[in-house]
Amino acid sequence: MSLFKDSIQDHLTPSPVDALARASHPGMAHFAGTGPRGKTCRECLFFNHGPHDYRAKGGKYRGLIEPATCGKYRAITLTVGAKIPDDAAACKYFDENSTPPDRFQKS
Repeated sequence: MSLFKDSIQDHLTPSPVDALARASHPGMAHFAGTGPRGKTCRECLFFNHGPHDYRAKGGKYRGLIEPATCGKYRAITLTVGAKIPDDAAACKYFDENSTPPDRFQKS
């Protein structure tokens, strides 16, 4: 039996970085949401998707592009990171892609 009714975490104030860390995905070059407001990884030049990465609206990814790796993460760490969903909020290394992939599969 515990001497205390509450755990210490019940009394700690969450840090602003906690929200950024929770929104981020493994394989991102920096925290999600630190890039331009409203931009996503899909719109970034470093989003390494292939031409066959599109999925149907009714499928597993609900019309989103299949998750892809981040080219900036690879440049920084010299390793290939985990795949990131296309709707992840952009990080501070966001570089606008002049021709971002369309969100939904074309019929």
